[in-house]
Amino acid sequence: MKHISFLLLFANLLLAYNEPFDPNDYRQREIKAVRVATPLHIDGRLEEALYSGPGYSDFIQYEPFNGAKASQKTDLWVAYDDAAVYVGARMWDEQPDSIVGRIGRRDAYLNADIFEVIIDSYHDKRTGFSFQINPAGSMRDEVYFNDTWTDDSWDGIWEGKTTIDDKGWTAEMRIPLSQLRFGKQDEYTWGILPTRYIQRSGEWDYFNYFPLNESGTMSRSAELTGIRDIKPSKRREYLPYATVGASHLPSRDENVFIKGADRHFDMGLDMKVGIGANLTVDATINPDFGQVEADPSSINLSDHETYYSEKRPFFVEGRNIFNFGNSGPTNNMSVNFSEPRFFYSRRIGRAPQGWVSADSDSLEHPNATRILGAAKISGKMGENWSIGGITALTNRERAAYYHDGVRRKKQVEPFTSYNLLRTQKQIDDGRYGIGMMGTFTRRFMDGISALGDLDTDHASETILSDQSVGLGLDGWAFLGEDRGWAMGGWAGYSRIEGSVDRMLSLQQNSSHYFQRPDADHLEVDSSMTALTGHAGRIKLNKENGNVLVNLALGWVSPGFETNDLGLTWGTDVINKHINVGYRWLERGKYIRSASASILYANNHDFSGRNTSDVLFGMANLRFTNFWSLNMNGGYGFKGVEVTELRGGPLVHGPGEYFFGSGINTDYRRDFSAFASLDLGYDTDGGDEIGVSMHMNLKLNNGINLSVGPAIFWETDMTQYITSVVDPANTIMFGKRYVVAQLDQTVTSAELRIDYPISPRLTLEGYFQPFIAVGSYSGLKEYVRPESDEFLVYGEDGSSIEYDNGYLIDPTGGSDDDAFSIYDPDFNYKAMVGTLVLRWEFSPGSTMFMVWTHNGTNFEDPGNFDLGRDLKNLANAEADDVFALKLSYWFGQ
Repeated sequence: MKHISFLLLFANLLLAYNEPFDPNDYRQREIKAVRVATPLHIDGRLEEALYSGPGYSDFIQYEPFNGAKASQKTDLWVAYDDAAVYVGARMWDEQPDSIVGRIGRRDAYLNADIFEVIIDSYHDKRTGFSFQINPAGSMRDEVYFNDTWTDDSWDGIWEGKTTIDDKGWTAEMRIPLSQLRFGKQDEYTWGILPTRYIQRSGEWDYFNYFPLNESGTMSRSAELTGIRDIKPSKRREYLPYATVGASHLPSRDENVFIKGADRHFDMGLDMKVGIGANLTVDATINPDFGQVEADPSSINLSDHETYYSEKRPFFVEGRNIFNFGNSGPTNNMSVNFSEPRFFYSRRIGRAPQGWVSADSDSLEHPNATRILGAAKISGKMGENWSIGGITALTNRERAAYYHDGVRRKKQVEPFTSYNLLRTQKQIDDGRYGIGMMGTFTRRFMDGISALGDLDTDHASETILSDQSVGLGLDGWAFLGEDRGWAMGGWAGYSRIEGSVDRMLSLQQNSSHYFQRPDADHLEVDSSMTALTGHAGRIKLNKENGNVLVNLALGWVSPGFETNDLGLTWGTDVINKHINVGYRWLERGKYIRSASASILYANNHDFSGRNTSDVLFGMANLRFTNFWSLNMNGGYGFKGVEVTELRGGPLVHGPGEYFFGSGINTDYRRDFSAFASLDLGYDTDGGDEIGVSMHMNLKLNNGINLSVGPAIFWETDMTQYITSVVDPANTIMFGKRYVVAQLDQTVTSAELRIDYPISPRLTLEGYFQPFIAVGSYSGLKEYVRPESDEFLVYGEDGSSIEYDNGYLIDPTGGSDDDAFSIYDPDFNYKAMVGTLVLRWEFSPGSTMFMVWTHNGTNFEDPGNFDLGRDLKNLANAEADDVFALKLSYWFGQ
């Protein structure tokens, strides 16, 4: 009897034994697709025979308990036919009443439960197409590139349905093969990464194990096998549109051309055509972007242009193919270095660069350059070559005006051709890569007068270049067997050609300042007709492990210039930085993860002069309650200011202490918020304080309200105003550089409302009141170069008088060196807003109803009073534009 009991006990132990769970067993996984004879009916119910067969499960947590088994089971099936890939999933849930599904517009992040599948149909382990759906049926899609980066500008045409029951929720997708890219083969192996997000617990579950201390997404995905006997789609899509609009423009009531109102009707066509298996051409004829959200207001007192993000669909969608110089390392931080770009799409169709000296009420000046047509190509060639290109032609724009009672027209922008080519090759499964980007811009300056027009002034050639070329090479290499380090970089060349007047202006503009009198390595060439330069950057980043290391060396030569089609903020700089840190990824009782690092950055110009040094630290804490905190602080050492006097000599700049902090509340909640505080103190007495918040409120399962108030106070002791020629002031090379103390207050609030009536019918609003007030005092000038000594006007024998401007005598003797300047005080107030009703009445087919509002006011310069300024803004004249746009998708 004892022997029988022992045997029973031993048998029970054997049956109860479970092999220890090791997440590393889930690094390499495979999903085999099943061919179906008839197309599946997409209803989210999982009633077809496919779903009674074996599926795939055993998802692994990425967060919050990295490497643990998923808290809720997920079952997955993948099938295909000659036209599409089908994905079905059951998300089991022990608390089905806690499932979160929210209705929202396409591509909105709704903070709901999510099922996602990412397909790497190229199987290059660096790119992928992501398809996401939540329990309410709202869909989102994006593309992956550079292994881990995402771009949600891509809008695929696919179907998805969901249901919720007492077991959890289900999702079913139909992804047409036309939305994927692949070459013809007998049998296919693709990459696939299914994921699931459980909103209430903040849990991300992946089909594969992804350790937190290792980088990579597409390179670590599973393999999708079993797909055979399919053909790449021909991919033919056509999207004609028509738009009609009316404008109420009280700001232009007195304008003889506009008379306070305007109407318009237009038509155009977007096309998408496949070339072979892997190349796609997108083309647009006479595009319209009336549904695009207005740019936010800003105030810019610097010598460089304001950067605005691209929002126009044609240029936004697929923009990742033009990503240059950033492949390889997953951390591409820059410190005190504005990396130039070969391509800045907002150059195409920008406001005309010419102007007319005429009274505003007798002037009709176009506010944008019409794009006559544009096309772009993207895809793969051969095994590992990717290619992207864009070409666009913009119209010749002319301003109409009256002079001496005669109606005239003047060219303010010539016909312009913009062209770009991008190629990239991956080697050894993406371990290495090399690429090229080339740009060419050509302007046709010759004026062609319309019948009856007097086009006597073709000034474009004095302010614009004839043509420009940019050429860049980039590449990357992952080092070590585990790809634990990544090196990347790029090098580029530019050449710009134009008239002598244009080249003279270019040498002296804010990107170059060749006229700096104490810069022995620079010289203005008054006979120049072409300007060339070079630039580049090399980066090294530690990709895996808890220790963080990032190094970079970048440079921009004095003659580098890409602003015809790209963006170059400044030149004559050599930048270096080193960042080292550590991250703690083991979850504790209160802290989920943390990181800290310290960074040193240094700049020189091309003469070898040290121009800046900065040392600072950064820290980040993520708490177990899903709050997070980030901090940074440091010191910018006292150095020289190269561009402070905007083409004048070098002067000393103050040292600066700075600190910043931001805190995020639990983003899973219906109410979440972010708050930040930024402080700065200059050793010359200047300071700055910035406070901002972003509050987000979700009502029911759909309506989303967000408010982002911000206020910024700054005292700048040496804000540049102007320069005045005075040959007698030889110590400052024949000029006087006027600066002053600027006390500035900037406040704004971004207001957004998203009201989804259904996943395909949404109302979206964006409004931004903006106030910027600046008061100048203590006008003064620099006494000598490379100093911080000043002559304060009104002291040491100088004089200053005010009468709607300043009359200044810097020596107090004769009036030979006296000069006058305008009163620079300002009070700029603006209200911009856009309200869009969007109805996707059929997949890919959309109707937009749009209202755009724009009001400004300039009363009470230099005097900030929030209540009064808001009242003045509310009572200000505002222009309103109403538009209706209808587009219909045809495709296969």
